[in-house]
Amino acid sequence: MGSVNSALLGWANYFHYRNSNQALEKVKTHTEERMRKHLMKCHKVKDRGIGLGRFPSQQLYTKYGLYKVPTTAGWKSAHALACRTSESRMR
Repeated sequence: MGSVNSALLGWANYFHYRNSNQALEKVKTHTEERMRKHLMKCHKVKDRGIGLGRFPSQQLYTKYGLYKVPTTAGWKSAHALACRTSESRMR
């Protein structure tokens, strides 16, 4: 779990900018599905519906400690503020 979280955190920090909401949502969904698939394999659960019930998304984060990829870009306002500041200096 440590190496998965490390990779997710690095990826999210690098690409977490203005118009990345859809990409971040896809990464989050893909990570949840892969983690669930891994847990189903370890616990010998073959039915996907049972796997969804047994390993819900919230449990992946609380019990197993998966890093929750942010799905909203946090830099939108900071970036806009920085642009306005540099534009006002140029004038």
